Amino acid sequence: MFANYWFVNRLNKKIVKKAFLSLVLLGVLLFFNGCNSLEDAAEKAKPYIPKGYTVVHIEQVSNNSAAIFYTYENELSVGIFVKNGFGWDWVGSGSGKLVTYPEGLHWRYADLVTKDKKELSLYYGKVINNDIQRITVTTIQGQTIEGKIVDTDQLRLWYAFVDKPQIPSVNADIVGYSKNNKVIYLFSQPKE
Repeated sequence: MFANYWFVNRLNKKIVKKAFLSLVLLGVLLFFNGCNSLEDAAEKAKPYIPKGYTVVHIEQVSNNSAAIFYTYENELSVGIFVKNGFGWDWVGSGSGKLVTYPEGLHWRYADLVTKDKKELSLYYGKVINNDIQRITVTTIQGQTIEGKIVDTDQLRLWYAFVDKPQIPSVNADIVGYSKNNKVIYLFSQPKE
């Protein structure tokens, strides 16, 4: 009888210990691997956004990616989220000076890498000229991407994800069109 008691008691302790460790591991994974809603993810990402910046827009750009736009004075930065099995996960952000010439469209390029080494490359910026209704980016590989214009309460934003990194990014052609498809903005460097 003592042997039976000892065996059952030992078995119960092992089960309780394994269950406890499993719960702790699950809690750690959920804490570090993402958020269920995009709004929760944006809140969780606030420590990664530099002090003084203000979030102006959150945009889900596909089923498994999203962008958060934030400003500081006249600058615009972007942060990227990707969705995994645990929710939304912060990839990183791109910030720096916007290209402001020629007048009408301000833009910048960011190249970010996810934990699984997938590259996310995008052009983004502010639409200054309200007559610009459509934007295209022609990459250094010759691919033309249609940008998306987003109206917010504070400003008009635009972004275009491209398939491959653009080094140097200033070699892409960025074109802004009027509602009549007339070119009213053109950024293009001489090509070799």
